[in-house]
Amino acid sequence: MKVDYRLAEEQDLEPAHEALVESLNQFAMQRALPLVEMDFEENLPLWHHFLGTSGEGFLVAEVKKRLAGFCCHILRGNLWFLSYLVVAPEFQGIGIGRELFERAQAEAQSDNQMKVMAAYANASNWPSISLYTRNGIFPRTPMLKLEGGISGLWEVSREVEPLPGEVASLSEETVALIDGIDLEIREFQRDIDHRFWLGARGMRCYLFKKRKKVVGYAYISDDGTIGPLAALSAEDVAKMLGFCLDRLSSKGVDRFTMHVPGDNTGALSLLYDRGFKIQDLSLILSSVPFGKWEHYIISRPSLL
Repeated sequence: MKVDYRLAEEQDLEPAHEALVESLNQFAMQRALPLVEMDFEENLPLWHHFLGTSGEGFLVAEVKKRLAGFCCHILRGNLWFLSYLVVAPEFQGIGIGRELFERAQAEAQSDNQMKVMAAYANASNWPSISLYTRNGIFPRTPMLKLEGGISGLWEVSREVEPLPGEVASLSEETVALIDGIDLEIREFQRDIDHRFWLGARGMRCYLFKKRKKVVGYAYISDDGTIGPLAALSAEDVAKMLGFCLDRLSSKGVDRFTMHVPGDNTGALSLLYDRGFKIQDLSLILSSVPFGKWEHYIISRPSLL
């Protein structure tokens, strides 16, 4: 079977989205999990973000003019992150995923400034974990997807005083402040992603201050998603998270979702104390350890 590989273009975005949903639902059915529903139009701004900011890192594989798979990797500072590696179910098992990964990895290794290679995989996705591990990207940090709602909240065993937040403006000053926190916590900056989030519809960023100094930030979305969230002090994570939950609740949001690193015991303790339940377990893999995960909650798996 002849497979052609090339850079992604605008017309590839919808077929890529369909391949992603099909592969996620194949994975879900194999494990008797709920099927995934993702609307293409709602996710189109994110697809455009990847297409516009990944340089030559968005690759597609074609078989007879049909999109058979794709991968997308992004460079943020000295961090190379594999956002997607997807092969449509009908084209699996013929080496397309391995070839896409090897092409992406070759580009990463040719960049002398790249210091860390990282990826994200479901903890049950053994083929992907094996592929990454064989190529020097090792399992490091568990990531728990947690969900909860107002109607399911328990009577808490300990009260946490929320740390007040202020709505951040879309400005270069805001981006610089947030990027400074990222450099301290994540070890890499990503101003291009913050500009995207700050301008995203239905998403707001809050800055948290102590003694007039910004000590953290958090994004919340109208659909109940919280993240990314980063705090200079791990002790402030639960307080910032409490503010985010209260803010969304006051807007009538009943269901909340977030992806929390296993190292972030402050966030996990708060959420389990409030009746949140684990929905999925994934792994962050990397060539070398990086980041202070006890200070952080990720945005979504594709942007970390």
